[in-house]
Amino acid sequence: MKRILVNNLGSTSFKFKLYEMGEAETLLATGSVENIGSSGAYSVCAGKAVEKGYCACPTHADALELSMAALQRLGVPVDMETLDAVGYKAVHGGAISGSRLVDEAVMREMERMIPFAPAHNPVYLNMMKCVREKYPAVPQIACFETTFHQTVPLERAVYGVPYEWVEQFGLRKYGFHGSSHSYIAWRMAREAPGARRIVSAHLGGSSSLCAILDGKSVANTLGATLQSGLFHNNRVGEMEAYCLPTIAEKLGGMDAALEALSKRSGFLGLSGVSNDLRAVEEAANAGNARAELAIAAYADAVVGYVGMYAAFLGGLDALVFTGGIGLNAAPLRARIAGKLGFVRAKLDGPKNLPGFEGLISAPDSGIQIWSIETNEELMVARGCVKVLEQRTVPYVSG
Repeated sequence: MKRILVNNLGSTSFKFKLYEMGEAETLLATGSVENIGSSGAYSVCAGKAVEKGYCACPTHADALELSMAALQRLGVPVDMETLDAVGYKAVHGGAISGSRLVDEAVMREMERMIPFAPAHNPVYLNMMKCVREKYPAVPQIACFETTFHQTVPLERAVYGVPYEWVEQFGLRKYGFHGSSHSYIAWRMAREAPGARRIVSAHLGGSSSLCAILDGKSVANTLGATLQSGLFHNNRVGEMEAYCLPTIAEKLGGMDAALEALSKRSGFLGLSGVSNDLRAVEEAANAGNARAELAIAAYADAVVGYVGMYAAFLGGLDALVFTGGIGLNAAPLRARIAGKLGFVRAKLDGPKNLPGFEGLISAPDSGIQIWSIETNEELMVARGCVKVLEQRTVPYVSG
């Protein structure tokens, strides 16, 4: 049995899951800390035991220490020194992919890719350095979000730029949300083994679609960065590069332009209401035209990618909704399914409920439609076990 602590870090948030991994994969505890850097709430759960409160954690490392102390108060006999590994749902490793023990080479490559993941890589690097300094004997393992997309054909992974930029700058499409999409591939192999051609729609604060053929990724809407593809809660998504000079000129510089595109765009910017789809839906239902436009544009983009990916896959057997929005936004699922007449998609109305897990398509639907809660942390824990047991050789490109 191996105890793995999986850390999922946001720019101002910390989430963890503690697993005991063996023949059974047992979730021992979960927790979260909000508003790191200022005052926020925290919650730690171990079975039916729960500790909640308010805290002021200056750093993610402080949030980790708070969480471990809370686990001990809840009676979970674990501390950092007794862990078999600390795993990370790491974002961008550039030329390094797979699940890797965190060493100097891994950290250097993550530092090199900071311009492509400025909101994520620095946070992970700081945490890794803090854990290494305080608990040097504890193995740290980075499971990169790009891993699942190593099977995407090269012609689908390049931009139409000088090829030297791929080699010199790492400028190519990497794809992300790999832990989530790989979990959907694994689940669907068990739920619907006859479904070979799948589109996984991870819709949430950050969104992407993935085309999966026989369990392998063959396309992902996210490219070199997490800014691409569908628009997100407050990030622009795909946008023409030649618009940047004009935006920068109008807003007073490139930094201001990038800040607006990464923090004041997406659902927030288009609707003018919120970066939370629930609030945008309320506004749309109340007659707010911009809120309705934001929802319609988002759904339309999803439909467009489903059509493209059906072409890449040579047809479509199943569409899977996952992520916070995908699992809970039943009206959005209905809107998207209603635009997929070319594959004769049809929902089972009584099953299309917020939070429902399972098959939600009607018996006469041309494709299966599923709603499945993802489990990214479990995939990270599995990656950690493989590294600890030295059963895999990490993929390294370049």
